[in-house]
Parts: sequence; C-alpha cells; structure tokens
Amino acid sequence: MRNCGGKRRYFFLAVNTGFTTNGEPDSRCRQFYQTRSGNGLHCAIVGNVVVPQGGATNDVCAEISESNAWRELVAAITNNGALAGIQLSSTWQGYQGSKRFVPRAGESPLTEYRNFGASISKQQVVDAFDSLQRGTELAVKAGFRHIQLHAAHGYLFNILVDNRLSPYANFAFRLICRWAEALASEKVETSIRFSMCSGDVIFDREHSLELSNEIAQLPVNYVDVSAGFYNINKRLIYPSTTAHLEERAAGTLGIAARHPMQNFIMSGKSVGAWDTSLPSNVHIGICRDLIANPNYLADRTDGCAICMKCHYFSRGEKHLVCGQWSK
Repeated sequence: MRNCGGKRRYFFLAVNTGFTTNGEPDSRCRQFYQTRSGNGLHCAIVGNVVVPQGGATNDVCAEISESNAWRELVAAITNNGALAGIQLSSTWQGYQGSKRFVPRAGESPLTEYRNFGASISKQQVVDAFDSLQRGTELAVKAGFRHIQLHAAHGYLFNILVDNRLSPYANFAFRLICRWAEALASEKVETSIRFSMCSGDVIFDREHSLELSNEIAQLPVNYVDVSAGFYNINKRLIYPSTTAHLEERAAGTLGIAARHPMQNFIMSGKSVGAWDTSLPSNVHIGICRDLIANPNYLADRTDGCAICMKCHYFSRGEKHLVCGQWSK
C-alpha cells in the first residue's frame, strides 16, 4: 500500500470490448485503445481477459496467451503515452451471465453463488491462483506493467475472497498477497477490483464493511471500487441514476477515508465529483465517457450521454457499440 502523494492519476477502466478474433485482441481492439491512451492518462486497463484454463463471461472474451497480438496491443497503448494495464479474470464451469439488469420477481440468483462457494475445494482455489499466476507471467512477458485482479461482480475470484461464500477466503487473501508482492518486486503495478455490495439487500448486511476493509489492506497499488454482482443487479455495476452514482461515490470515499495510506480508483462516472473535491488517495477511473469520446480528457464537456448501447451483451450484440462514439 502506498499513497501517491497527492498526484492525481487517471485510469481508463477495464471494459470487455468484444473486439477479439479467435480469443485474441484484433485490429479493432488496438485502434480502440490507441485512440484513448493519451491526454495524460496514467493507465489503460484492457478488460475482463480470461486466465489460462479460466472461464469466460461471454463467448467474445479474450484469453491471455503467448500470441504476438498482446504485444501489439501493449505497443498501441504505450506509444500514446499511457501505461498498459490488463485485468485478469475468470468465472467457473457452468456460469452463465444474465442478460437482464435485475432478476425477475421471485428469482433468487444469490443461491447460485452460495451453492458454488459451498462446493469449492481448497485444490480448486490453488488451481485458480495457479491460472492467475500463469496469466500474470504471460501478461508481464507481453509488456503489461499494470495487472488488475478482477475480484468483483460475482466472478470466480470475488467468490474466493468472500468468507460469506467461500470457506477458503483467508487462504485466498494470502495467495493474493504473494501475487502482489511478487509483482512489486518486478516493479509492476497491481490493482484489485472488488464489489462493495452485491445488490442483495439481506446478504449485503453481513460482513460487507469487513470485506471492504480486508481488501483495502492488501499490498496492491490501487483498489478499484465497484459494486453489484452481474446476475443480481447490473444497475449497480453500471450506475446511471443520480442515486446510484451518489451511492458509488459515497461508498468509495468512505472506504478511502478509513484507509488513507491505500490508493483507490473511483468509478461510476466519478468525474461528477472530479479532482478538487477528492482526497489525495482517490484517483479517477473513467470508462463510459472515454468510450463515447476518445479525447474526453482533453474535452470533458463531451462525454457519455447514457444511451445504454454500450451494454452490448445484454442487447444481444457481439462487441461494444456506442451511440455517441459512432457519430
């Protein structure tokens, strides 16, 4: 953990673009990131990349490999001035992402997460982190200098670190510490994305504050604060209403205030708060505004209009689309 000493940093947050061919980032992906990696951006994080032998959230996810396509993507980002980052992720066998933003009345999607957590063995936890280690090695070899662990949105690593769902959460935390410390010795930045709530009101009353505090004490460079489980409430993952945006900002600032020596990335159209009102350990994470306008950091008056077209999976599309950007 280390505070950046008042230097505000800007991140292009991890997003699954769907710009892949045979599981590898293609020319559309390179162009997408190249045009969004300038204007003082600290790091562009390529999103939701599957670790070796991991599970994908949908059928257009990229998987980290030894392919030269990853080195070409790193070059596209770094040549425009930003640090190349990658978010490594996995789901589990049998996982299916819902296309609905909230479940139908009477459905209990939390049961799926509880059942999986109860069934997991310690060897499966070891195997998951072995896959993360292999994916990390491949990413560093390709030139990525910021590695993010996706432990949010109800995906695999989210389950593993939550002791309400997994009996091996403490073990998983120890493995994350080793992972982060090893990367620090190689001078590679690390971050972890986590969900400060699931969207299930009763579940969120148990231990959510404790989990946030445990995450914040990990030896990573940044904690990327998100919210929501994908199959419980996607409106929390992609906040668009004033109430949801204010909840995300307030939650992030609350965690940051309790842990002043850790760096946090505020997301959820966080530019509504913007620089002057934020403490020195809170940095800006931008996603939809940069999707809508590749030069958003140079012209903050022209950003996301919340047309919702970027939610391509829920709309039955195969890749990212944006009504604003496509103009």
